[in-house]
Amino acid sequence: MKPMVSSWNPFLALAAGGYYAVQKLREKAYDWRLISGESAPVPVISVGNILLGGSGKTPFAIYLAERLHARGLRPAVVSRGYRGANREPFLIVSDGSGTEPNVDASVCGDEPYLMARRLPGIPVIVGRARIHPVRAGFERFGCRSIVLDDGFQHLSLRRNADIVLLSGSEDRMFPMGSLREPLSALRRADLIVLAGENSTLSERVTEYIPGVPVFHGTVLPEALERGAYPSMDFDPAEYAGRSVVLFSAIANPQRFRRTSEALGWVVKDHRVFPDHHVFTGEDLTEVVDLAGGDPMVCTEKDWVKLPAKFKQTADVSALRIRAAVVEEEAFWNTLLGLIERDCPH
Repeated sequence: MKPMVSSWNPFLALAAGGYYAVQKLREKAYDWRLISGESAPVPVISVGNILLGGSGKTPFAIYLAERLHARGLRPAVVSRGYRGANREPFLIVSDGSGTEPNVDASVCGDEPYLMARRLPGIPVIVGRARIHPVRAGFERFGCRSIVLDDGFQHLSLRRNADIVLLSGSEDRMFPMGSLREPLSALRRADLIVLAGENSTLSERVTEYIPGVPVFHGTVLPEALERGAYPSMDFDPAEYAGRSVVLFSAIANPQRFRRTSEALGWVVKDHRVFPDHHVFTGEDLTEVVDLAGGDPMVCTEKDWVKLPAKFKQTADVSALRIRAAVVEEEAFWNTLLGLIERDCPH
C-alpha cells in the first residue's frame, strides 16, 4: 500500500532528507556522465511515475503497446518483473504468438503476466537490467519499438520518450510522504499524463515542467472476467444495485473501490491486502465468509494470482479496466514526434 503522509517527525524528516540526497546524487551521476547509460537499438518509450506504489502504469503500458501495434510499430513490452523469481538476464513471458504466458506469475511478476494476457500479439519480456530484454525484443522478434513499464527511475537505459503519470497525490519524500524521487525529477519528463482523479497540477509540480505537454488520462471499466481456461466476459452493469464484496492486493485500493461504486455496486466490504500479496487458502476463505453468498470481485492484477479452482467458484469475478488519453490525437502526434526526432528513418 502507498505510505501515508505523516505529521512532522524529526527522525522521519532526517530519513527523507537522506533518501532525497541519494536520489539526487544518483540522478546527477547520470547527468554528468559519471555513470553512462546504454542505448537501445530501437526507440524506447518509458511509462513511469515518481510515487511509491501505483498510479495506473500497467494499464497505460497496455494502452501504449496496443496503439503502437495498431500503427505497425511492432512493440515489445519490457518490465523488471518485480517480485518475480526470475534471475536470468532476460525471460520471455510471452512471445506474442497469441497463447497464454509461457511462465507463471510467481516467476515473472504480477504485472508482466497480466500484460502478457492482455497483449496476445505482443512480446512481453522481463529482466532486471532492462537493456537485456530490450535487445532480446529486437534480435528475437524484430521489434521496432519498446514500451518500458515502470521505467522512469531506470536511468541506465536511454529512452526516446519519458511519459510520467501523475496522480495528484505527489507530496513529500519517503518516508515523510510517498515520493520515491524529488519533484525536480519531473524535469526529465517529455510528456505528463494526469492519471488520477485530480486533474489539476499543483504549483509545486508546474514549476518543474515548463513547456512539457500535459494530457489527461482516463480509466474505464471494460468487463467482468469469470472462470478459468478460458474465462468469459460479462457486463459490469450486471452488479448495479447489488451488494458485492471487493478484495484486492494493489497499491491504490481506494481507487478500485471508487470505480466499483461509480458502477452502481453496493460495496458491502472491501478486504485489502498488501500490494503484490500472494493469496493463501485462508485469505480466500475469509473473503468467501465476508461475502456470505454475495458476489466477490477483485482487480485484474489480483486475478492472475488466484488458483484456477477458486476462479471457477460461482460469483467470483475480476474487474477489467482500460486506460486511454482524452486528447488522443494530440498525444500521439507529440509522442510520435519525439520518436521521429531521434529516429528519423
